[in-house]
Amino acid sequence: MFAHELRGLLILAGPIVVNQLGQVGMNTVDTIMVGPLGAAPLAAAGLGSALHFFGLILATGIVMGMAPLVSQAFGRGDVAECGRVLVQGAWLALILSIPVLLSCLYGREITLALGQDPEVAMLTGGYLRALALGIPPALLFVAARQYLEGMGHAKAPMVVTFIGLGVNIVANRAFIYGVEDWIPAMGVVGSGWATTIVRWAMLVAVVIFLMMHRTLHIRAMSARPRARDIRHIFRVGGPIGAQFGMEVGLFSFAAVMMGWLGAVELAAHQVTINIASTTFMIALGTAMAGSIRVGQHIGGRRPRAMRDAVVATYLLSTGFMLCCAIVFVIAPRALIGLYTPHENIIDLGAQLLLIAAAFQLFDGAQVAGVSVLRGAAETRGPMYVAAIGYWGVGLPIAWLFAFRYDWGPLGVWTGLSIGLAVVALLLLERVRRVFWLRPIRSLDPGTSVAGSAPGVS
Repeated sequence: MFAHELRGLLILAGPIVVNQLGQVGMNTVDTIMVGPLGAAPLAAAGLGSALHFFGLILATGIVMGMAPLVSQAFGRGDVAECGRVLVQGAWLALILSIPVLLSCLYGREITLALGQDPEVAMLTGGYLRALALGIPPALLFVAARQYLEGMGHAKAPMVVTFIGLGVNIVANRAFIYGVEDWIPAMGVVGSGWATTIVRWAMLVAVVIFLMMHRTLHIRAMSARPRARDIRHIFRVGGPIGAQFGMEVGLFSFAAVMMGWLGAVELAAHQVTINIASTTFMIALGTAMAGSIRVGQHIGGRRPRAMRDAVVATYLLSTGFMLCCAIVFVIAPRALIGLYTPHENIIDLGAQLLLIAAAFQLFDGAQVAGVSVLRGAAETRGPMYVAAIGYWGVGLPIAWLFAFRYDWGPLGVWTGLSIGLAVVALLLLERVRRVFWLRPIRSLDPGTSVAGSAPGVS
């Protein structure tokens, strides 16, 4: 039985993992192609990405409230309900894009208010303004992904993402360095415009797929917004967005603290966090597949299979991250050197990567825990855990070690590691309580999008 669930999880996880790698690959391409411009542009790309991603991930987490609703509806055979969730999730994505877009337009002012170097702040502001128009398509694509992946159609978003990755490489080359007589060189700002173009292209591609796929019945769906349904998705997704926001907010504020230390420190942080994010995306993709499997088993009232899915998710996510930690320890300088030729950035980045190796296992465990709980529509518990671990423990320790004990960048990353460890352990206990200590009759396959939140209660 467990072997069967492990196989099912791997089959579903494959396209999702590739999709996640494609998403982070775009940021990797941006970082690598901006790297030769020097420490200030690389620092601006890092800080701009951190601030931009903080707002975007808050909204993304809320839209991901669709995921348990779609997977549980699909598990009980209600395909029409899946479609209703898609439509209302798309409206929610458009609403949420407005404040995120506005925050990008005031990026320079926000960066200066955070005490950053004026040169870095100017570049960051231009980079964020270029990203602003890409916010609506990015969130609409997230909504389409939740719908397709929740119904087991994970390959389509994967293909679209990798087409987008190819377009991103070409667009980055054109807009960062210019094309003679066609496009002026824009530096780091050009990278932002490339990302915006790619996001619109990806949205168009996924909409075409939805319209052409006969089994999805998209053309028959009502496009009318329904406030009650939108509020229901928000209630499920709000805690997810808050949990994402607290996690990403910790790393975003870490970038701000690195900026206080200097442009080289911020640049090294950007490279190191990009490497750690790349490995994390594989664990995240696996955990997202686990969330879908858990939701489908709850919808189909299969408690034993549900628990097998939980164990398999933990096994695959943590096992992979342990392998990554070993690679980080063996070749830190070689990995940092892929991004930049500057020796001072490589020296510091290699030290940070050794600390990143320490939290790989905890990062894999926490994303497994939060994802399987999300599959049961258990979203408030992880939100509280994130508040305690990231902001109650991780951030104060990072600041204390970096500035009071003069550990500098190493102190910031030590705080990140401790915060992740606390969250992973607290989530493990929450998973045990939800999936093993509660009676089976507490499993509720849910109702419609306008009903009460489904899942384990």
